[in-house]
Amino acid sequence: MTPEKLKAIISQGEGTEVELKESKDSLARKVYESICAFLNRRGGHVVLGVDNDRNVVGINPSKVHALGNFVMC
Repeated sequence: MTPEKLKAIISQGEGTEVELKESKDSLARKVYESICAFLNRRGGHVVLGVDNDRNVVGINPSKVHALGNFVMC
């Protein structure tokens, strides 16, 4: 995914195909619920490190490895 595509996804905000999750240190249950909902529909994007106001808050650098199996484009 290109940076431009990611910016476009973030700028459109949440909807039926986009979920923004702050998830700085861990993956909350709601992340998994969003994934299940997308799997039961047409798919979508879960963007970690972005709050509901579309602010990029990042992911705690010491937690990236733990989230590594999930963080993918």
